[in-house]
Amino acid sequence: MAKYQAKGDQTLTTTFVTALTVGSNATTAQRNSLYRFTLSIGLTPSDSQITWEGQRCSALGTSTAVVPGLMDAGDRAAQAAVGENHTVEPTLTADAFFLEEMALNARATFMWNAFPGEILNHAATVGMGLAFKALHATRTEDFLVQAYWDE
Repeated sequence: MAKYQAKGDQTLTTTFVTALTVGSNATTAQRNSLYRFTLSIGLTPSDSQITWEGQRCSALGTSTAVVPGLMDAGDRAAQAAVGENHTVEPTLTADAFFLEEMALNARATFMWNAFPGEILNHAATVGMGLAFKALHATRTEDFLVQAYWDE
């Protein structure tokens, strides 16, 4: 399988907003298998709590397209539809969290690595995918998500 990575960002608000979606594209439905992701804050972090969430979605919303990077330059281009800086939020699947309201200090960087057999997948259906979101009551800097997956 070919391996890819992409980074997304969005400005924190008082409600959950999406920084990165990785999903199945509109022409060739495929299943993406996330095996790693990193959560962090841009600019100068302070001692405050950022609330993060990861949720499955059935439509990827409207966003700025991200061209995934190849982990091996000999692989084909990614088929995944990847977006950042969402202007229209994804359609989230109710109670389908892979990361449910986890609070982290803004000075912390969090990296999740899948154990063998515990990768994150979504259905091979157009528009299905995974969304990474965050919120904070008063802070307005960018939050960053970097995801790694197989296709």
